[in-house]
Amino acid sequence: MTEKEIFRVSVRDLIAANGQKGDLSQVFVSRTRGVVGIREHSRIQAMRPNRYEKEVSVSTRVEIDLFILDIFGRIDGMMETENGVLLEEIKTTRQDPNLLCKKPLAAHKAQLKCYGYMVVKERGLETIDLQLTYAHPLSKKTGEEKKTYEARDLKLFFDQTVAAYIAQLKTRTSWTHIRNQSIKNLTFPYEDFREGQRDLAEAVYKIVKNEKILFARAPTGTGKTIATLFPAIKSLGMGQIDKIFYLTAKTLGRTVARKALKDLGKNGARLKSVILTAKQKICFMADKICDMDTCPYAQAYYTKLNQAMAEVAKHELFDQSRIESIGQTYQICPFELSLDISLVCDVIVCDLNYAFDPRVYLKRYFDRNTHKITFLIDEAHNLPDRLRSMYSANLLKSDILKTQKLVREVAPDLAASLVAVNKELSRLKARELDRNETSQVPGSAHDPNFKELTLPETYMEAIDQFVIKTDTWLDKHQKSPIRADLIDFYFTALAFLTIARFFDSHYRFFIEKKGDHDINTRLFCMDPSRIFSRLIQRSSSAILFSATFFPTAYYQAILFGTGEGSDDPNTKQTKNKNTAPLPPRTKESKSINIIPYSIVLPSPFPKKNFKLLIHSRIQTTYRARQGFFAEVARVITHTVESKKGNYMVFFPSYAYMNHVVEIIDKEGQIEDIQVQAPQMSEPARDQFLNQFTLHSQVTGFAVMGGIFGEGIDLEGTRLIGVIVVGVGLPQICPEQDQIRAYYEARNEDGFFNAYQMPGFNRVMQATGRLIRTETDRGVVVLIDERFMRRDYRDLFPDEWHPYDTISNCLELKKNLLSFWKDKNKT
Repeated sequence: MTEKEIFRVSVRDLIAANGQKGDLSQVFVSRTRGVVGIREHSRIQAMRPNRYEKEVSVSTRVEIDLFILDIFGRIDGMMETENGVLLEEIKTTRQDPNLLCKKPLAAHKAQLKCYGYMVVKERGLETIDLQLTYAHPLSKKTGEEKKTYEARDLKLFFDQTVAAYIAQLKTRTSWTHIRNQSIKNLTFPYEDFREGQRDLAEAVYKIVKNEKILFARAPTGTGKTIATLFPAIKSLGMGQIDKIFYLTAKTLGRTVARKALKDLGKNGARLKSVILTAKQKICFMADKICDMDTCPYAQAYYTKLNQAMAEVAKHELFDQSRIESIGQTYQICPFELSLDISLVCDVIVCDLNYAFDPRVYLKRYFDRNTHKITFLIDEAHNLPDRLRSMYSANLLKSDILKTQKLVREVAPDLAASLVAVNKELSRLKARELDRNETSQVPGSAHDPNFKELTLPETYMEAIDQFVIKTDTWLDKHQKSPIRADLIDFYFTALAFLTIARFFDSHYRFFIEKKGDHDINTRLFCMDPSRIFSRLIQRSSSAILFSATFFPTAYYQAILFGTGEGSDDPNTKQTKNKNTAPLPPRTKESKSINIIPYSIVLPSPFPKKNFKLLIHSRIQTTYRARQGFFAEVARVITHTVESKKGNYMVFFPSYAYMNHVVEIIDKEGQIEDIQVQAPQMSEPARDQFLNQFTLHSQVTGFAVMGGIFGEGIDLEGTRLIGVIVVGVGLPQICPEQDQIRAYYEARNEDGFFNAYQMPGFNRVMQATGRLIRTETDRGVVVLIDERFMRRDYRDLFPDEWHPYDTISNCLELKKNLLSFWKDKNKT
């Protein structure tokens, strides 16, 4: 007998799948749910009698001829009463709780009735009391709607709800059968595996099957995207996983993944996949603040969604253009539509944010543990900086005062709450910054304009009160002319509170002067390892890969921690009212093995096609670089003159770059120069890259770590040389110095973690713009005497060997002439 497939669904998802009605805004009963909702729940639960049980888990099983459905949930409260058993579901709201009790949201009632049936079934009860409690966090008012239900009525409702869901499951299982059959017959979509590609694919398959983590260093040209997607899709077809999240840090990564999925489709794969686009890029109201209470595309969203999803059933690949087309046809929000489409997709391609950022991650997947997910994390070398950014937050005094002025006349209560916030900030400034000694050195860890503090509770409480009051005000004033600007700052303050929940010994709280008059408060995540050790457990397996994921021990230490307590997800946190522990795993979730495996692959390209030269006599440190501007310019000019074609030159800063470009401009020996400007728009970026053609002779100047430092693909003669000036160290600043001090206090190499390795990664990314295919040939020139130090040479990847050292332009020209002249060099 064939074993029946088991599906798991939460009560909340069960209700949602049966077709919500109304607007998007109705789903978001309170914008502050994540910050104050938990506290409000706890406050109400604490008021109940001692016999009241909190957070009661319930489950039931429904078996039909085709499969088994396991339904689970967690009731806010349950207690024995004189009349029997009472269940309570608590919802926070911006509206008057008593008004909501007169007309509760249908989804809330349905959720409670399902819980009621599960309890009467388990306990053999004939009746049960169900209570829906709405709570207003600001006023502390509550409203209660209580009703006694008979078991037979609850059973009828539950059976109808489940029957509708089972009908959807049958459609889904029918598609799954078609998908799995196509995957069973699927072959590799290209003629043959490149060198190292098969090894990577086999490693990925084993990792997914055994629910592990893999760190893969795969040089440019390995074909990492298809080498990770292909085995993961094979695992999908065998039922080892439910969904694949292909996570990227750059737009190019999503473009490459889209091409790989299309190629698999041409080869016979029947897959449903979606490429999620950032809300601000896909929004039909992009010139306005996202406001679901007033957006026309949010109105009646759920009423129109069923028709849109009928159209979705006709397609398999959903990119931005297709999603926008469906959204326009049915006049619904394209971003929310893309998220709903993802529910029926096998592969979801999206930015790292949607899996890891606490402000925007996809709760429908990662809060409920209903899917067995594999993470494929492209360009994973970006993770340390991205995680620090995601889990850090700023709040500026100028923004507080600007918003205070904005609301002064129309919302005096909000203005008063901002006065309280500003007063607390002014106290911090007077106590910590104004009395600092002026002899300290700006820009260092002892900068008088910068001070590390313990997290100030009174400041955080003042922000909390502003957020709660604003939440209520926004609900009551949907047509106010100040609404858009207020929402902008409201979300900034809300984000600050959200990040404060993670504050512990891995964090620092800073106050710093900005310019002559502004003050910034910053919550800074120095070490993301504790957080990431828990985040990665949102998946059953994870593949982290990059061309510059080397040395892997460094990334394993940064992402999972070394030393006492660094990799313990239950590390004790600093106690304050605004701090909450990371969400615990539910009983249903299975912990991924967080001891990562690693694989380092060789370059698939012939070494004879690549030449690395290191100039060992030029200094590029901040103090010494000015004396070498002319020499750097000569090295660049001689390299470009050695063979006509396209070159990229990378510098550690705009100022340094502009000084050298000015010298080269005056000499006039390089004709077509393109220079990166700060904060280039996407059209300007594209225009810059479009200058590099197969037959052009362009020399591009850019900044390491910037938009051209990684994520660009110039194949063939579109790029034949890369010059890197300096070792790429991040600018010395208090934050980087704090990271350095943090790791040194843990008996680790603070300079390596805070400065050297992040800088060297920029260098490797810059050099990785060269040699993109088997037939590409090119030269890399590294300019900095520090590259010849042992601590740097130990970081060189295998494909950099052998290299030649030069000390003057004569040696440079000889080496370049020899390389370009002898195409058959071994």
